[in-house]
Amino acid sequence: MAPKPLEILRKGLNRFSKKIKGRKDTLTLKLSHKESISSADERWLDHEANTVEEERVLHDLEQASDYERGLERLDEDGKVIVKQLKEWAGDLMKVAGKKRKREDFM
Repeated sequence: MAPKPLEILRKGLNRFSKKIKGRKDTLTLKLSHKESISSADERWLDHEANTVEEERVLHDLEQASDYERGLERLDEDGKVIVKQLKEWAGDLMKVAGKKRKREDFM
């Protein structure tokens, strides 16, 4: 049986959270001890390591009466987040580019 779409999205968020956990915990510990961190680390915590939007999209889709209907109601940012979660889950292959296949002419 194929996994349900919401299970795939949860899997993607869990994988990403596990991937960033070590660095995020280290930086959070430094901040709690009033140590300074680099501006790059601050930006990383505020943007890449911040999963609030991903959690919001997942919550919105869980609350929808139907997954497809919930997906239709998402804005463009939400749809991009869904795509990213699928990539993190390994369910969606990253698009390598639009290479043309070479045609042999006789």
